[in-house]
Amino acid sequence: MRPIVVGRISREQAEALRRLGFSVLDGSVEPERLKGSFVLVVGDEALAKRLGVAHMSVEELEAFLKFAESEPPA
Repeated sequence: MRPIVVGRISREQAEALRRLGFSVLDGSVEPERLKGSFVLVVGDEALAKRLGVAHMSVEELEAFLKFAESEPPA
């Protein structure tokens, strides 16, 4: 299962997510492209509900990245 983040996020946030193994898509999403993936929509709760996937605010994403980047690699 591949993790995908969908949303309008900054270039720095997208690069950090890619370093963590996420695929990053902009706001335009084709549901067929998401099958078999763990999908997280950032900043658009209505889109997340429509797609039936997880949602995270931009502030929550920033906190997640701060935490993830502070942890030493396993």
